[in-house]
Amino acid sequence: MDPFVGRRPELSLLQERLADVRAGRPRIVQIQGPPGIGKTALVERFLDGAEGVTVVRASGEEGETLLACGVIDQLARSAGVRGDPLRAATRPGDAADPVAVGTRLLELIGEMETAGPVVLVVDDLQWADQLSVRALVFALRRLIADQVLALLTVREEDVAALPGSLRRLLSGRRGVTLRLAGLDERDITDLATVLGIARFPAQAAHRLRSHTRGNPLHARAVLEEVPTEEWGWTEGRPLPSPRSFRLVVRGRYASCGEGARRLVDAAAVLGSRSSLPLAAELGEVADPVAAADEAVARNLLVTSAARHPWMLSFPHPLVRSAVYDALGPARRSALHTRAATLVEDEATVLAHRVAAAPAPDADLSADLLSFARRAASRQAWPSAARHLVESGRLCSDREEGRDRLLGALMWMIQTGDAASAAAHAAEVVEMPGSARRDSVLAGLAMAREDPAAAEELLDGAWKRCDSGTAREVVAAIALQTAIHRYGRLDGAGTVEWCRRALEHAAAGTEVRRTAQTYLAHALGYSGHRAEAFGAIAGADGDPDDPEVAWLQPRSARGHLRLVEDDLDGARSDLAAVATTAYRLGVLNTAAFAFATLARAEYLAGAWDDAVVHAERAVAINSESDWGFTRAMALGIAALVPAARGEWTVAEAAIAESATRYPGDYERSVVAIAMSTARLAEARGDPAAVVAALEPVRSFPVRDATDEPGFWAWQDLYAEGLVGVGRAQEADALLHPHEEAAADRGRFSSIARIARARGRVEAACGRPERADEAFALALDASGRVGLPLERAKVQLAAGEFARRSGQRRRGAELLAAALEAFDALGAEPYARRCRTEMAASGLHPAKRTGRDGTALTSQELVVARLAAVGRTNREIAAELVVSVKTVEFHLRNAYQKLGVNRRRQLAARLAEPVS
Repeated sequence: MDPFVGRRPELSLLQERLADVRAGRPRIVQIQGPPGIGKTALVERFLDGAEGVTVVRASGEEGETLLACGVIDQLARSAGVRGDPLRAATRPGDAADPVAVGTRLLELIGEMETAGPVVLVVDDLQWADQLSVRALVFALRRLIADQVLALLTVREEDVAALPGSLRRLLSGRRGVTLRLAGLDERDITDLATVLGIARFPAQAAHRLRSHTRGNPLHARAVLEEVPTEEWGWTEGRPLPSPRSFRLVVRGRYASCGEGARRLVDAAAVLGSRSSLPLAAELGEVADPVAAADEAVARNLLVTSAARHPWMLSFPHPLVRSAVYDALGPARRSALHTRAATLVEDEATVLAHRVAAAPAPDADLSADLLSFARRAASRQAWPSAARHLVESGRLCSDREEGRDRLLGALMWMIQTGDAASAAAHAAEVVEMPGSARRDSVLAGLAMAREDPAAAEELLDGAWKRCDSGTAREVVAAIALQTAIHRYGRLDGAGTVEWCRRALEHAAAGTEVRRTAQTYLAHALGYSGHRAEAFGAIAGADGDPDDPEVAWLQPRSARGHLRLVEDDLDGARSDLAAVATTAYRLGVLNTAAFAFATLARAEYLAGAWDDAVVHAERAVAINSESDWGFTRAMALGIAALVPAARGEWTVAEAAIAESATRYPGDYERSVVAIAMSTARLAEARGDPAAVVAALEPVRSFPVRDATDEPGFWAWQDLYAEGLVGVGRAQEADALLHPHEEAAADRGRFSSIARIARARGRVEAACGRPERADEAFALALDASGRVGLPLERAKVQLAAGEFARRSGQRRRGAELLAAALEAFDALGAEPYARRCRTEMAASGLHPAKRTGRDGTALTSQELVVARLAAVGRTNREIAAELVVSVKTVEFHLRNAYQKLGVNRRRQLAARLAEPVS
């Protein structure tokens, strides 16, 4: 069976239409798109999951468009003996009447409906004979309360030729047009996995998506015909095209005259888009306009005369690929060599020279090295690494070439672009052992969340260092080891290795700045607050310094400010870092900053912003394939859905964070444990809370997990223990954490732990101590702007007050908690409040906040952005998701809110919830 991936929104729409049909509301869906986009595959997958329906089907055939009633005859045969009367109405030789045939089709549908809903499928409607189409339209127009779903697939380019009667039918209330776009990058990755390609890099998925426009047929053909290691990563060079596509394009190409062929060849070498004069000069075309006209007529080129000079492009990236493949090495090299003399942009000149080079070239290698260093100096890291890789490949000195490749991979790893670095892993493994080689492999092990392998490689790399090892290599290995210890939540070890890195790192280098940053994190882990902030001097930057100089220090300061309950300062720092790092291509810093910003917004009650930034963090992390931060990003992405009771969304994020990588780094383990425990808390499942946090309690190194404010697991675990009847154990657990929180003066930690203490004391039968603990929690939570944490304290204190006879006090606290939970849309907690209030005879007021049952967090964010006038493409860019995903969320929001236009959204979203 052919693999099927993606298409969740499209399947959801078809399922919605089938639900309408089951309720007696007939529906017609026209599924349109280019050949190979998966129209038939979508229908088949939908039918596989459609239970209790009767299916009749037919398909048009290009050679049978003149066969009268051919499609209707297929439908009749599909129905078995019940279709015999309809077949009789279409017998060859009879003057078939579309009304009579349509009437018989209606009768057949009515008979089949007695057994349940009917799904009528016509594939390739563009090739159906006209009599069949007219009869089909006649029947479909007369469906009023029938349980019938008609699925009609048609090629995009043939839609305009369909009869007007059918188009009017589809534009009515029973019809809908479903336009299939290409698969997105996540779907492409899934397709590669289904085809047996393990660890398909995000960069490869992006490239294949662009190359095939997401066409499943074409993408699958490329994956099956061309191993990814043979793709090549030179910028601008197209991927190979599938054999079937090459044959089609070569047929068109062969029918062109000499001028048109030369123009198409030149355009293929110049890229996906080029000017007509440049292509004509490169191809030495005497009459460019005539040549372009012929190439356009053969569907090989597209011209744009909207501005001057005229521009050339290809109707599909695969057309360019097929032409480029067919050029042959000699002509391709000659054209690239000539192109390098005709263009001015230095990077483009180098790209053409690289494409033309048949063997190592010392001069070209040196030019690439120079360009890479200049790109690095202006923080253009992706470009720097790419040019350094090419410099290494073209270097005549093999050892020097390896060194340059390793240097480029270190740049990729340091900026979080593990996906690009991993593409060269097999080549690195085959290199002779060296300190730099082992450090690169260690970085890749860290990226894939394999701390045991990383530790062994880092130890080996350090031991290989001697007096002859370059200082920058020594510094880089020490820094990697520090980051590795940071992942193990080992504050003291991280401090030690950061200081070793600083001993060897030159002033003003990226390694030195990064070492200072991790030193600040590690000192914070270890409770040395003043030293931590002192380690990140320069976080505000200097006007004369490059932007990258303040990125890492300010990201650390933002995190430390968050730990210190300075939410405004944290959000300011993290927002500046996130946007700048993403623009510069420093992906690991961007993902960390967006995720930590989302956590700060979650704590501050800005949950819609938290959803946006958490999704950006996940998307950037997926783009870089940097597993070291994946669990953290996904765990934070689960916070708002869990608190709002969106179980499926939260579970999906947690499941992905727990299964994509082994997760052996303690930093990942605690991130997964925390998100799992918060979900269990929201569900009111104390046993699941305890089970989720057990691994955290057993960590051998306690620095970060026990330092107040970094990982707030203690209150969750203690309350979970109380919930499963282990209050004495919770009592003992809390004492050292209470002392640490008080010593640091961090009010959020004091409030959380005091809330848990109150529950412990109440469970142990010590009401006076419980009262004192809740009073402390209320005072501390009132000193910081954490609305959810404040409301949780009020809920716990209100429950205790009501049950200890302080009915009025309990009612006040519960009412305040309910108001906050409703405003946030924290429905599970609000429901708990209402239950508690009802138990004491109180009647909560109607909700005036967000209706958490109406829209999911993603739907709400998309709806609000659409309501202020953002286009789907703008929303997709802001959320770093596909336009298809935006359309899916927006369609769901329209349906739930009962609107059908953007301008209605603002008013509907502003309505109070009754």
